[in-house]
Amino acid sequence: MVEKKLDVVFSFLKDKLLSSFLLFFFSLLSLSCERSFENFDKNLLEKKKELEEFNEKSNIRKEEILNSQNE
Repeated sequence: MVEKKLDVVFSFLKDKLLSSFLLFFFSLLSLSCERSFENFDKNLLEKKKELEEFNEKSNIRKEEILNSQNE
């Protein structure tokens, strides 16, 4: 009788421990993914800014070349 109750208690604790571990694991996984996406967004915005700056410089250079050809 006592052994059966102990088995039930150990089974319950085992299930609780497993569910707690899984919850912790998936929380870490989701946090890691969220940070990864934040970094991706930040890098993407930086690249967009660099591309806009390059485009501006390219347009200026294009105008200079066209002006020099016209002279």
